[in-house]
Amino acid sequence: MSRGGPPGVRLTSTGGPFENAFIQTPENPLSVPLTAAAGGWQADKALLGSGGHLWFRAERSDESGTLRQIVRASTYDFFPAKHQVPTEMLLAPRGGLEIVPLRLQEHGGTREGSRWRFLVRFENAALPGSVLRMETEGGSRRDFTADRDGIVEIELPHDFSADRLNRREGMAAQQAFVLAARHTAGDTRYLSTYSQFYHPDRMRERNLGAGIGVFALGMLLAVPLLRRKEKKNA
Repeated sequence: MSRGGPPGVRLTSTGGPFENAFIQTPENPLSVPLTAAAGGWQADKALLGSGGHLWFRAERSDESGTLRQIVRASTYDFFPAKHQVPTEMLLAPRGGLEIVPLRLQEHGGTREGSRWRFLVRFENAALPGSVLRMETEGGSRRDFTADRDGIVEIELPHDFSADRLNRREGMAAQQAFVLAARHTAGDTRYLSTYSQFYHPDRMRERNLGAGIGVFALGMLLAVPLLRRKEKKNA
């Protein structure tokens, strides 16, 4: 939300420029284009409705040799409010290649060791056998394979470093993770990502000074992500 400016949400991206961005809410589950603003897009207060779950995505189309590439990045945010169930919003038809969470966390409960299920689908139909890659800011990397219903269950790794946990932020620390899927159909290649943040396992509160193992495998370069800048009204 904006401090000293128009109320709303500002959305920015990394991993290359995007042509268009959209918002969906439980009150309005169909995609609504966002207004371009300097360095990103603006979702004004009217588009946010009563708050709660907000789903964002950005898209672009590239030409790479004989192949056309369609890139999509998605994320969500949650504003505490009296809100509606987001199921219809998540499963609304959008076409292309998608990574769709089957449940959204409301109060920052996405933590190390927690398990989350995602649907990988193409042109609104499940994509069984597809590979979903997870990479985290903590350095972990792992591939998962979708089952016959296109469902993947991931477990977030315990990869917060002791240094991160011993800083002032402690259990309030957060790291980003990204899920990525690829699919080729005809002369078009699709790349879709879903990004979000996760927090330390609450069990760490018993001993924040303990060291933990870190998977030093590195982050995937140039993966498109969505990042939001939250502001508050004056």
